[in-house]
Amino acid sequence: MLSFPRSCLAALSLSACAAIAPSTVERLARLDPLTADPAGIELVVILPEGLAVRPGSAKLEFGAERADEARKGSFALEDRPVPEGIAVPAKATARRYGLTAADAQRMRALQTEISTWKREGKATGQLGLGIGGCALGDGPAPDARGSVLIRLAPTEGFLPLISDGRLADLLGPNGLAAIEPCQAAQ
Repeated sequence: MLSFPRSCLAALSLSACAAIAPSTVERLARLDPLTADPAGIELVVILPEGLAVRPGSAKLEFGAERADEARKGSFALEDRPVPEGIAVPAKATARRYGLTAADAQRMRALQTEISTWKREGKATGQLGLGIGGCALGDGPAPDARGSVLIRLAPTEGFLPLISDGRLADLLGPNGLAAIEPCQAAQ
């Protein structure tokens, strides 16, 4: 079971239905975080002019629960070169993120540790991806748009998760107004 897309994307889809790719949401709902290859999960974030990723904010959260027991970990996502073929609108920037080799290994160890839970009975896994933004200059325009692509396996291409979504719809007016300048966010 994957709770990240259901809870996070459900909230996003209420305000930005047209921007969410249903086929990708369906794929994410079928992903089992207890067996997913950590090295295969990557994001490409396409940011509008005036918005950047706050350094050190890109994280993958993974955990599992059963009855009254839980195991979880937070793993750093490293900035990687954006692959060729990703369309980036004029004045926008793209950033690609994936687990560091060390954190991919730490996540595999955690998956191995909790794999017995799955064999012994019901266990649910959760996977969350998060990136914090910060404003460059005057920040993003009120009608700024962005996209997020995701890859679930190293042999697959990137799938659209959020396609050309309005930041105001995705973050809400309060969220958009709360974006701190990059210098203050560091």
